[in-house]
Amino acid sequence: MIETHLYSRETGRLKRRYRLGAAEVDGFLSDYANMVQGLLDLYEASFDLRWLNWALRLQRTQDRFFWDNQQGGYFTTFTSDDHLLWKDREAYDGAEPSPNSVAAMNLLRIWQMTEDDTAQDRAVKTISTFGGQLNKTPETMPAMMSAYDALTSVQRQIVIAGAPQAADTRQMLDLVWQRYLPNSILMLADQGAGQQELGRRLPFIANMRPKNGKATAYVCQNYFCNLPSSDPKVVAHLLDRESTMK
Repeated sequence: MIETHLYSRETGRLKRRYRLGAAEVDGFLSDYANMVQGLLDLYEASFDLRWLNWALRLQRTQDRFFWDNQQGGYFTTFTSDDHLLWKDREAYDGAEPSPNSVAAMNLLRIWQMTEDDTAQDRAVKTISTFGGQLNKTPETMPAMMSAYDALTSVQRQIVIAGAPQAADTRQMLDLVWQRYLPNSILMLADQGAGQQELGRRLPFIANMRPKNGKATAYVCQNYFCNLPSSDPKVVAHLLDRESTMK
C-alpha cells in the first residue's frame, strides 16, 4: 500500500495521505524517520534486502530535504519551504518519540549495517545538537538518550550463517529474538545473493560460512568476532554474556 500509493521512486518522496485514489500532502520528517525505522525492523525480521535498500533510499531523501546544514539535526518540514518564518527541529519525546530521536537511532543502525561514515557523522551531529537539552532535562528525551547510549556503548553485530528457511537457522535466530540485546544488529549470511550484497558494504560478512554443514552464529563487537559456533548452548552463552556487557 505505502510503496504502491504513497511513495514515488522517481523523486524518492513520501506522501502522507491516500484517499479515493489520490496521494496528497508531502511527508513530514516524522513520516520519513518512522518509515525508515519500520523498514530497518522489517529487514531484521525477514532479512529481505529490499527493505534495507528502501530504508537507505528513504534516508538519503530525508537527508536531502530535512537536514540542517548549519547546526545539525533535522527540521520537521522541508528546508526549501520559504513560506515558513520559523523552521522547527523537534526533539521532545511526547506520546511518540520525536522524529529527531528516531532519526538518530536510524542513522546509528544504518552505520552498523553499511559502515557508512556519513550516517555516523549525522547521528553524532543530531545528538550533539540537542546536547544541552539532554543535560538539563533528559527525562524529556528518553528516545534521544537511547540513541546516545547506542552511540557510546560497544557496538554489537550478530550474524547467522545458514540457509534462510532451514530449521537450524531458525533455531539460531530464535536464540537472538528471545533475548533483549540493545545496541545490536542482526543480519543473515544466506550463502547467496543477499550475502554477496551485504558483503559489498560489510566485507567481514562476505566469507562467513556454516560450520560442518550447520547454521553458525558469529557474535561480534565492533566487527571483531568470537569464534563461530553451531552449538545452540554455546551461542546462548555468548548472547547472554553480550547482553550484560556495556
